[in-house]
Amino acid sequence: MRNFSNVKDIEGAVREQGYPLSNARSAPERLALWRQLGNLRDLAFTEPQVVTGNWVVERSLCGRCMPHLEDGIGRMPRVGWVCLKHKRWIGTPQADLTNFGEALVAERHWRGRLAPRGVVVDSSLLLLAEEAATVGISKAVLEERAERVQHPSPGLLVYPETVGLARLLSRRSLLDSVLGEAPSPWKRALVEREVRAILPDAPDAENWRALARVWDLVLNLQDVVRDALWLGQVPQDRWNVLRYSSGFAEFERIEVVQAHPLV
Repeated sequence: MRNFSNVKDIEGAVREQGYPLSNARSAPERLALWRQLGNLRDLAFTEPQVVTGNWVVERSLCGRCMPHLEDGIGRMPRVGWVCLKHKRWIGTPQADLTNFGEALVAERHWRGRLAPRGVVVDSSLLLLAEEAATVGISKAVLEERAERVQHPSPGLLVYPETVGLARLLSRRSLLDSVLGEAPSPWKRALVEREVRAILPDAPDAENWRALARVWDLVLNLQDVVRDALWLGQVPQDRWNVLRYSSGFAEFERIEVVQAHPLV
């Protein structure tokens, strides 16, 4: 805080003045108090906990955005792992990205493509994309990037590829193609081409590991969709990506019928 008071001191003083204040972190009266004290907009502290089936986690805010707030955390469903204003990685540890322009570009793609689709950090899709990027990227690329960042971390160094894979796996055209009636070899070739465009071949890369993870996702989605069609049920995929496909509307109609059956 600017006057060197912390949250505990301020809330203690408020209680001493007879203002009822719950200890619960998200209690309405507590949020209203801090909106008033900070002269914040009415929408402050109202970010949703769930977006299109994805849980929105609380995480650290940019240290440059909140220089007087120690350990500031919040929910930011429309933001990835980069503060574009300060060119800063807001994962752990936070790091300056001035010399890592690829991460800044990836964040713009996140906000322009992934955020509108309801994709959030720490969702199953993002974790899969990060894992695939980590095992498939060139070691030389990692080393070169690490030299440009003072406090490199694994997630930071593969952020461009993570965002690229997440965009790919939530793209309607890809999902419609791999869930369609085309032969399996054609689908495999399509996935391989798309993954290699994000994780190119290199002597020190093992992009086949990334491909294996993506292809395993494709096979699983095919099974989920086939079973759901046979059973007349809404498919439940743990990556929450089928909603981006064209065929999902048909499953939504099944859900409506099940919820409101004709009597």
